[in-house]
Amino acid sequence: MASTVVLNPSTDKTGATDAAAINTALGNVGGGGSVLLGPGDWYTDAPLDIPDGTELAGIKGGINGHTSTSPAGSVIHPVAGFSGRGVLNLSAVTGVRIRELAILNDMGSPANVDGISCHGNVNGLEILHVSVALVSGYGLAYYQSAGVDGDGLWMSRCMFQRTGKSAVHRPVNDANIHNVHIQYAGNVAGPADGHGFFSDAGSAGNMTYIGCRADLCRGSGWLIDHKGSYGDATKLVGCSTERNSQHGVLITNSSAAGTAWRSPVIISGCCFEGDGTNVPAGGGPATGGEYAGIRVQGRNRVFIDGTTVVVSTTDVAAGAPKYALGIDEIGSAPGRAETIEWASGRMNYSTGQGGQAIQNYPLVDHLVIGPTVTQAGGFESTAISPRTGQVALAGGTATVSSPWAFPQSLIYLTVVGPSAAMGTPFVSARGTGSFTVQSTSDTDASTVAWMIM
Repeated sequence: MASTVVLNPSTDKTGATDAAAINTALGNVGGGGSVLLGPGDWYTDAPLDIPDGTELAGIKGGINGHTSTSPAGSVIHPVAGFSGRGVLNLSAVTGVRIRELAILNDMGSPANVDGISCHGNVNGLEILHVSVALVSGYGLAYYQSAGVDGDGLWMSRCMFQRTGKSAVHRPVNDANIHNVHIQYAGNVAGPADGHGFFSDAGSAGNMTYIGCRADLCRGSGWLIDHKGSYGDATKLVGCSTERNSQHGVLITNSSAAGTAWRSPVIISGCCFEGDGTNVPAGGGPATGGEYAGIRVQGRNRVFIDGTTVVVSTTDVAAGAPKYALGIDEIGSAPGRAETIEWASGRMNYSTGQGGQAIQNYPLVDHLVIGPTVTQAGGFESTAISPRTGQVALAGGTATVSSPWAFPQSLIYLTVVGPSAAMGTPFVSARGTGSFTVQSTSDTDASTVAWMIM
């Protein structure tokens, strides 16, 4: 029969007393039961194993960087002699809830200890108002067991601060992640495994991030590599990044050929600011480099609206990121993006690094940029370049300079100020950075409106 057990910390800094008391209570409360940790410092030398349908709860938890590293309330400290993969451990369980507590590794636990470690089919996990700071491994991690993964994560109002590896590692299919903030992920592993949110090809997709933030990570804010099914999109809504060492969002395809199926990615109402700082692996001054607010590699479908990339000079004097949108082929085929659509927003990029709004624009089958998207080079630039304008013909011709112009551009023309000798205007030449409008009448002096698609 389910019950509720209230515990108080022992003050035993070996970790043996508290770990044993909590695990005994978790085993006794039964499915649907709850173990409530009173306020104070809890020391553990082994994982807290949470059974089916059980709740582990405390009082408060950190909500930002400062309060996660000096939390008040129920604080779990893995000790230097800790033995196990995660401070909290879940293995093939269903309906577990973790809420209102802090995990703080301030006693020097061994390497690769996660804050919350999930193995196999962990189904319907709910994590609310939890902070994880200074752990040597991942903040929250899912691991397959015999090829079986978890499903249905719900996580809200959590803080991950200075995790040794990526903060949220392989969130599972049907995940809903709301108002989760990450700072300084990868302070041990560095850029190779120091992303804010990391999902690999073994993850199934179909997840939603709302109001989440990934800042100052040694890798990218998001690394998305979902295989998924046809409609299993990953959605970022109202999310942001700031000053990550690599990209704001990296959408890649790790298959050997770079062409394996990847579920769509939808980015709406987001802001990616100051990413691509390229802090060296051993620390030191940021150098900038070949990074973008959003980078797409290999076969992918990415749909973006109401989203801005913003240059910052806080870390890199020349400004970062170098590119607003970066595009790469990848793999042996090589794989290339099928569709990248940026419907509305602004592409800001670093002129100080010689950047561009779009790097490698030909390396996608369908690059679709909406007519209201603007681009601007440099920090706090107000000199925008729209995708529309008008030009007056002289002698039946005019050349328009625009950073949106490419040899493949589709350009629509409308006569808005016809002249007496008006002919029919047409685009006679397209190049990188400009295009030419001509008229069938060499005395045409009409004003022609144009829009680049």
